[in-house]
Amino acid sequence: MIDGRGLDGAVKAAKGGADWGWTALYRALAPTITGYLKAQGAPEPEDVTAEVFIQAVKGIDRFNGDGTAFRSWVFCIAHNKLVDDIRRRRRRPVDLVPDASRKLVHPSNVEDQAMRNLADGKLREMFSRLTVDQRNVLYLRMIGGLTLEEAAKVLGKPSSAVKALQRRGLGTIKRELPAQGYQIEQPSRLPAIG
Repeated sequence: MIDGRGLDGAVKAAKGGADWGWTALYRALAPTITGYLKAQGAPEPEDVTAEVFIQAVKGIDRFNGDGTAFRSWVFCIAHNKLVDDIRRRRRRPVDLVPDASRKLVHPSNVEDQAMRNLADGKLREMFSRLTVDQRNVLYLRMIGGLTLEEAAKVLGKPSSAVKALQRRGLGTIKRELPAQGYQIEQPSRLPAIG
């Protein structure tokens, strides 16, 4: 993973047409973008990530900014593609058929896979109780690692609204944890000073 300064250099190189710049940007950002898209329920997150970078390549001449701004810009593209995909699926529902290419789980990994699926299911259930805006904020902040300001830019909302959505979303999840079988330890009281 490259840091902000490394992103700055990669953005400059990509704008200049250097292949290594695009490779560095893709390696640094694609896993996080794919994770964000998966968490949001995109049916083909890897394909959407590829589309995001294709659009970034096509639009790099119009982009101005450093590595941090590029990261926010790419997440804006990803979020917009996700919203477009959701709208498209609502207009044209897809018939679900079994996926023959689905990976089989090796018998020695069945228990691990079952535990991951159980945890994923509980997490999805908790997040399903959030509003769409709260989910978007938490996914961008937690999975995407964006700052409040970056998430606000992606969502087209003021930073104060994003902060409030985050606080309310986390509050809902905190209230939901005991119902999912998780125990929350209350911090012990600090001793009185003096």
